[in-house]
Amino acid sequence: MQLQPGDMQFVNNHSQLHERSGFLYWPDPSQRRHLMRLWLSIERNRLLPEFFKERYGSVDVGKRGGIITKRAKLHAPIDLAK
Repeated sequence: MQLQPGDMQFVNNHSQLHERSGFLYWPDPSQRRHLMRLWLSIERNRLLPEFFKERYGSVDVGKRGGIITKRAKLHAPIDLAK
């Protein structure tokens, strides 16, 4: 799949086996990618095995947090030059 500017992709990480290749971090801001991730937990979502509690803190629908790493930025600037 080749995503183009303005494209959106929704993937259920618990039902799809997926990966992505590496990307180039271009010095020119106009050539950089702008990837935003959104963790959704919808009503009547798929039940998860208990061992996922270690990763998400909870397996309850609506209470599954994303994985926050030390390098995670909890904001999403729209200005690509930043």
